[in-house]
Amino acid sequence: MQGKELIAAITAIGAALPIAFSLSSTAHADDLENSIKVGYAKVKFSIKSGDLTGPPGTTPPGLGIGVRDLDVFAMSYERRLSRNWAVQFQAGIPPALTAFGTGKARTVGTVATARIWFPTVMALYTFTDFPVIRPYVGIGATYTFFTNQKSSSAYTAAVQGLSSSIDLKSSWGPYARIGFEYPINKSWGINMEYSTFRMKTVATVVTQTPGFGAISRRVGLKDSPRIFGLTVGYRF
Repeated sequence: MQGKELIAAITAIGAALPIAFSLSSTAHADDLENSIKVGYAKVKFSIKSGDLTGPPGTTPPGLGIGVRDLDVFAMSYERRLSRNWAVQFQAGIPPALTAFGTGKARTVGTVATARIWFPTVMALYTFTDFPVIRPYVGIGATYTFFTNQKSSSAYTAAVQGLSSSIDLKSSWGPYARIGFEYPINKSWGINMEYSTFRMKTVATVVTQTPGFGAISRRVGLKDSPRIFGLTVGYRF
């Protein structure tokens, strides 16, 4: 499933490219430009977790999951359509996501790890009448999915199992951004940005348990992570 999810994300972004370039044909050639941006982003989570549920009598109530904040190497490509409008495609090196127990599961510590991907496509509007900086706003969509998903031995021991596997459901969600660029010269600029997106997933954990076989448990998770970014852009 991981390969199919990656293909789905690439296909969705690839399908948007011809649309962006056809729109750009309506602008004057002098207005067209490309930008590559790279830099650092801090992703802060405030996960809302349901209770871990399973077959009757197998799972105590009050077991939840939290997620640690992330440091991300951010990358994006931007195609300017006109003086004010641009389309941006954003990705990055997928960071390692660490989930830990909350509520009655707090003492368990780390319960799972995974790589989180959230490639994003968005439309940006830049306000060009400011003398020093260029503020902009953006709105778009992101596809969140997970790879290298692993349940921890601490979780397996807590539910008295022999081994566990975890699967995190993928989802689409809206993405919004505000920021500004400080132009250094014609080609280079520094960007400061604040972004947020909607993330919703269901984690399904299957544990091989002596005397019972495979026991499947589920927990719902949702959040609107806050992202603070600092990038350097090059226009060409």
